[in-house]
Amino acid sequence: MDELQNSLGTYPDWGYVIYRTTYSAESETLFPVAIRYIEACIKRSFLRDHKEDPTNKPNEICAKYRSTIVQDPAEFNGASLEAIRAHFEAWVESQGMRDRWTKWRMCMIIDEESLQTLKGTSAEALENESPYHSDDELRCVKVLEAFPETDQYDTFPGWMRCWTRCLWDLWMMMGDASEMRQLFDGIDDFPFEGVYCG
Repeated sequence: MDELQNSLGTYPDWGYVIYRTTYSAESETLFPVAIRYIEACIKRSFLRDHKEDPTNKPNEICAKYRSTIVQDPAEFNGASLEAIRAHFEAWVESQGMRDRWTKWRMCMIIDEESLQTLKGTSAEALENESPYHSDDELRCVKVLEAFPETDQYDTFPGWMRCWTRCLWDLWMMMGDASEMRQLFDGIDDFPFEGVYCG
């Protein structure tokens, strides 16, 4: 929270840059619901981690969360991860923000595969869950690191799937200057194979 609070002295808000790469008729309905669900997951996890804070700062910081949605069917419909990386890295470089803050170190991608895992839930459903029960469906998105250091011998592809419940955890870890490869190497088969679950 200290890192976020300090950064919000410079930037007006915080949050993931999210690329939309699916533009089917069904996605027109599902995509805005998925965005609200993702944002609710992030805010819920953030507030849970800071529930003992006696000040109102966690609520103030949480209220400043804003997703940056990048969508253009002409450019991004079915775009590959490599194309998204090239666009994101060029955008980051054009602003002089390389390695400056978590927001510019990684971006989220909602493609058709991710969107289908998010189908059937909502921010309202998340809000109504009891503390002792959570939706155990695999609901995940793809998160891509900008400027990863990889070579032909690397098992880390420069991106990974992330459980929506762990998006705040991922933000926090990347904010501590971790490389995504460190988190990727820690992925095991529990509870979801090949998905970062904190």
